[in-house]
Amino acid sequence: MRSKWVSPASALVALTVGLSLLVNPVADAAPKKMKLLWSDEFNGKQGARPSSKVWSSEIGGGGWGNSERQFYTDKAANASMDGSGRLVITANRISNQYAEKVGEVPGTEDILNRCSECQFTSARMKTARNLSFQYGRVEARIKMPQGVGTWPAFWMLGGDLLDGVPWPECGEIDIMEFRGDIPDRTTAAIHGPTTPPGSGLGAAFLSYDSLSNGYHTYAIEWKKNSITFIVDGRVTGTYSSADTGSRGWVYNQKFFLILNLAMGGTYAGEYIDPMVNQAQLHVDYIRFYSVNGVGKVFKG
Repeated sequence: MRSKWVSPASALVALTVGLSLLVNPVADAAPKKMKLLWSDEFNGKQGARPSSKVWSSEIGGGGWGNSERQFYTDKAANASMDGSGRLVITANRISNQYAEKVGEVPGTEDILNRCSECQFTSARMKTARNLSFQYGRVEARIKMPQGVGTWPAFWMLGGDLLDGVPWPECGEIDIMEFRGDIPDRTTAAIHGPTTPPGSGLGAAFLSYDSLSNGYHTYAIEWKKNSITFIVDGRVTGTYSSADTGSRGWVYNQKFFLILNLAMGGTYAGEYIDPMVNQAQLHVDYIRFYSVNGVGKVFKG
């Protein structure tokens, strides 16, 4: 997600070249013993922000190199619990494609002064400096937003980014990415110093139905020398140090979680449906398990 993806035209090529498309992924039948070590079930009151002991909000516009069209805030209007056990990340339109102010979102004038190209407010949340994870299974149950131009992601970055190691050398694990103009498909990938620029190494999942019509479960099972992507209990792809080379396998450190809803950008495309005034990403839960005794959660 953080990477500068290939252009919108070649992003479609990346789905079939840089990523392997699995229409009928295989069931994950490997025997295993899983132990829940941490979860966020988002069981707070309606309108409450997610726990500050777990999540912090990134604030800013443009997507840090991804040419996105939203300004991330720390407001409940953009990320809050719905009172029924779900987190809702909401993108609210503040201007049209002509940079003309629309709506009554508080602080719009200040946001547009700081980010003239921003058409929405939204949220990008991370567990950095609060919680990090190593190996095991990371899993989330998510319902996608509707509308061309939406770009939600559930992903991870290597903890040494916080110590100054740049991207992609720090490593990135995209558990789920979605683009609203392809509503029946999600992608997952790893990015590192030796993976293909832009597309990384990964797999796409095709559902035959819009992924905004219901919840689906997105997961990785992460071992010392491999990462397996899983959607609804079915394996979509596995990548290992044999695919990246030893220098490129940067996934043995601690990683932190990121959850966001972008609008537009180099992956979703420059076009955002002008009829989309609000888009919502619904997250039922995020859980972390050890698998066969392997997997750790770190605080701080």
